Amino acid sequence: MTRTGLSFSLAFVLAVSASAGSVACSKDPPPVQPQPYSGGYPQQGGQPGQPGGYPQQPGTAPQQPGYPQQPGMPPQPGPAPQPGQPAPAGTPSPFPGLPGTGTAPAAGGGTAQAMDPNVAALAAGPLGLFANSEAPGMQKDGAMIAGNFQAGQTLEAAFTFQPGKCYTLVAQGVGITSLGLEMQYVTPIPGLAPSIGKSAQNGAQASIGGKTSCLRPISPFPAQAKFIVTAKTGAGMAAAQLFSK
Repeated sequence: MTRTGLSFSLAFVLAVSASAGSVACSKDPPPVQPQPYSGGYPQQGGQPGQPGGYPQQPGTAPQQPGYPQQPGMPPQPGPAPQPGQPAPAGTPSPFPGLPGTGTAPAAGGGTAQAMDPNVAALAAGPLGLFANSEAPGMQKDGAMIAGNFQAGQTLEAAFTFQPGKCYTLVAQGVGITSLGLEMQYVTPIPGLAPSIGKSAQNGAQASIGGKTSCLRPISPFPAQAKFIVTAKTGAGMAAAQLFSK
């Protein structure tokens, strides 16, 4: 090797060494490259209830009303009625065997609940005393009827209106403030109105054909008839008895 070549090689080695030393001694960090803005905060991993986070743990409190339902969570029932607030109409009872909160039927009208006259002694007892004054010397014609009435309800009994007889109908109420009585033909007779007679009293006692005014059939033929007891006002028990002679 010539002196010129040796000098060139030595110069090249020195230049490379100087460059490496300059790089090794630099203490400045590399510049940070700017990241594009995504419009929100970066998603934090590992948070419960967040996508990519931990699964829901057993016993966790249910989702509160007003927040969206989390995927995989069962639907929550609606709020229970507060104590003292009436349930909507038509709501079934939560207790088996008890009725719900359907609308109750209006009282009044219809047929009274028939009762055994022996059970309705409160009305049957005073009825005997009333009959002694209204139907003196007459015999019972058919069985006594009794019922438990609401205002406007009725109770009926059939009988045969026989020519040659005279009829009186009496009724007694307990709790009923105004009783009404009527006798009607069931099989209409030509030339006669269906109604045979009505009571004129306005109280807990009523009669048709009382005392010396008993009713006599006009037709010479027997006719099917009925009498009707009506609780015009008030509610309670009533008993009625037909007499004839």
